[in-house]
Formats: sequence, C-alpha cells, structure tokens
Amino acid sequence: MTGFRGQVTLDGPSGTGKSTVARGVAARLGAAYLDTGAMYRAATVAVLDAGVDPEDAAAVARTVAAARIEVGTEAGTEVVLVDGVDIAVRIRGAEVTRTVSAVSAVPAVRRQLVDQQRELVAAADAVVVEGRDIGTVVLPDATLKVYLTAAPEVRAQRRAGQLGITDAAEIAALAADLRRRDEYDSSRADSPLRPAADSVVVDSTDLDQQGVIERIVELAAVGAGERT
Repeated sequence: MTGFRGQVTLDGPSGTGKSTVARGVAARLGAAYLDTGAMYRAATVAVLDAGVDPEDAAAVARTVAAARIEVGTEAGTEVVLVDGVDIAVRIRGAEVTRTVSAVSAVPAVRRQLVDQQRELVAAADAVVVEGRDIGTVVLPDATLKVYLTAAPEVRAQRRAGQLGITDAAEIAALAADLRRRDEYDSSRADSPLRPAADSVVVDSTDLDQQGVIERIVELAAVGAGERT
C-alpha cells in the first residue's frame, strides 16, 4: 500500500514483536518509522554510563537532559546514538532492559523525549511510531492506533528466540521479567501502559509477524479510505 498519509501508533508491552511489526508496516506503507522505546533505552545508557542511581529521579533527569540522543527514522536501518556513539546493539542488552522502566518513569525524562518524538513525527508525511504511550499521550490524534499484545509465555519465547536462548529456566525467567515490567509500566503515575480508548487491539498470540503486519496494513487502508 502506497500513498498513505498520517500516523500509525503501535503501542503494547515488551516482547510482542512491536519493532519488527512496526518496521514491516512502515515499509509496506512507504512511511517513516520511529522506535520511541529505543529513545528511552538510549537515555538509560546515558544514566548507566554516568553512574547515576536510576531511582534518583532528579539526577536521572539532569543526566538525560545533558545527553544528545539521536534515533533514525528509516525502517530498514537502526540508528541509535548517545553523544555521537552508536549504541544500537547495547540498548537491547540485559542491563539496559532491567533499568529502562525506572528511567522511563521519570516525568522530566518523558517530557523531554515526548517533545523530541513529536518533532520527528512532524517532519514526516507518513510515519509509524511504536512505544507504550504513543496513542494515549504522544499522538492522541493519530490516524490509526493499534495496541499489540500477546500472552507473556509467547512473548518470552519470542524474546528468547531473538536472544538465542534455549534453556527452559532462562525462558521462564524472561517471562517473569516481562510480567514484572508490565506491572511496573502499567501502574506508573506518568503515562501508564494502556490501550487508547479508540485503539484497535491486535492479539498476536496466534499470529506470526507477517500476519500481524497484514492486519495493520489492512486497518490503515480502511482508515485512509474513511478520510477520502
């Protein structure tokens, strides 16, 4: 599908395949792509490298405000930089994953990165944006809002596949981590993880990635038709 104009938001918990799906949808729509989660992970790298306690909100906010965080908007290329250093691989590591929820819960950090996200979106005629509060906070007037979910056990298996993990105990630990992060992000006071009232919930438990991409492209086509 080409000729799409507008914003597709893709929210949901970790391990649902949001990044791969969002990139696939962006490629199909000929749209820009923005991974807001990568921005929060980049902010977390800045905090870790500064030796700051992630629970010290004031220090975290100062550290992130001083960092230069850059992300690319091309679906086929992942660009994530902090102060000019490529951290695209590092942001997916265990240390960042354990810490990102605490950093992203700081209101000043969210305000800073949301402003940056809106600037990037404003520069694109068509864009697919993935994250956790895009449809509810960042782009409440988006053309299409999708909330992608899946059973925790399935999400853990998918994440394990990405990381090359085959040990059953490690996969169970991944599932527990996903549940813990879901609870943390869903209960935070600032921009909690939840579907927007007007979002379409897509459960990918029994769908492969291509099936999810097809479903969202179909929804985008319907939305485009309603606007013409």
